[in-house]
Amino acid sequence: MTPIVDGLEAAYSGQLVIKRFNANEGKGPAIMRAYDIPGHPAILIFDRQGQEIERFIGPQSETAIETILQQNLDLRR
Repeated sequence: MTPIVDGLEAAYSGQLVIKRFNANEGKGPAIMRAYDIPGHPAILIFDRQGQEIERFIGPQSETAIETILQQNLDLRR
């Protein structure tokens, strides 16, 4: 997933913020519990108000993630 997220981060620079964490280290376990994330990799997408609008658990295609991002970025214009 790292190459996919890296690509999305580059493509959407200035339009969104990507925050990453390791599920097994540091604050990762607490974040997993707080957001009820059952496994990893996981991608949670939030709107500007902090409301979760989509979540992906497990490996995903760049196209699937980008479709959701684009739909939600379009709504903000």
